[in-house]
Amino acid sequence: MSKVQVDTIDTRSGTSTMQIGSTNTSTINIGVSGDTVNIPSGVTIANAGTATGFGETNVNLFRAYRNGNQTINHSTVTKVQLNAESFDVNSKFDSSTNYRYTPASTGYYYLSAQASFSSNGSSGEEFRRLYIHIYKNGSTLVRKNLQFKDSGGDIILHYSVSVDTIDNSTSTDDYYEVFVEQNNPNGANNGSVVGGAEYTYFTGYKLIT
Repeated sequence: MSKVQVDTIDTRSGTSTMQIGSTNTSTINIGVSGDTVNIPSGVTIANAGTATGFGETNVNLFRAYRNGNQTINHSTVTKVQLNAESFDVNSKFDSSTNYRYTPASTGYYYLSAQASFSSNGSSGEEFRRLYIHIYKNGSTLVRKNLQFKDSGGDIILHYSVSVDTIDNSTSTDDYYEVFVEQNNPNGANNGSVVGGAEYTYFTGYKLIT
């Protein structure tokens, strides 16, 4: 292997494009460990190839949903059993046992959940309060409520409630779950979370920072 030592490499007069590497080249190395490759201010980097290793990507991306209706009792905070997945890029969502998202990588995460509720429509069993929570490590991180005045004329039969947030995960043991609650005038225990990827779901990913 030969070595060329110079201070500046430039094109010859009348040529404005410099080609580094040709038909016999498979890898071009610039610098060695510990070096700094400096791109001066005003320089434009134009990429027409594939760039890898620059910055971060949105990892731990998932979308889980409830496949089939799930019964929820009156005034009982209940975990949504998100038992199916649209995608789970890094296999961080457990859709078979704990129904939870454990990213196992610290950083900031975007999280969004929706639950669609359905009552059986009988008189006195219409919903008057609906709640959705995103839990972190077993406690409410964020929640959204829908509440009607207790008037005896509560008429919510079907409704969707959604919530979203950004959270800083500071431990690789952090985990996230979705919980819901329904309340009705008769104390009926036959309300449901509606199944289907378009109705009841939980999604999230790590943010690039």
